[in-house]
Amino acid sequence: MSAKADRQNAILDVIAKHAVATQAELKDRLRDRGIEADQATLSRDIRELGLVKASEDGAHYRYAPVESVAPPVHVKASTILARLVRKIECSGNLLVVKTDPGEASPVGLALDRMGWSEVVGTVAGDDTLLVVAREGTPARKLAKKILGLKHPKKDIA
Repeated sequence: MSAKADRQNAILDVIAKHAVATQAELKDRLRDRGIEADQATLSRDIRELGLVKASEDGAHYRYAPVESVAPPVHVKASTILARLVRKIECSGNLLVVKTDPGEASPVGLALDRMGWSEVVGTVAGDDTLLVVAREGTPARKLAKKILGLKHPKKDIA
């Protein structure tokens, strides 16, 4: 294993076992294990490992993997869909999803991340998203599923 991989594995082990709040504290704990690293190296490692500062009590912060503090991807994706979808028009197995300007791409990404079997794929413009429903899936059914994340009063044309 490379020195970088060893160091990054040690960082993950240290933050799993100790409430490390600062890079200086992390540097000291690594030094206790015989691993030397400067601040720039630690910053890169923290970024590459996807570590964030998280609080369990609102007052004390510690480094943690983003996965341990972020909601699951499907929760974030459903929130994006609920917030950004304005209108859906259907034709056969195609859905045209309207958003505010600049929001079609995040909506497409959110739909892709939901991993719904009914969605074959998405193509995003600026404020319009084309969603292709799987063969045999009526577009209206998929539109209702998408809009159901927001509330039942959305327009389906």
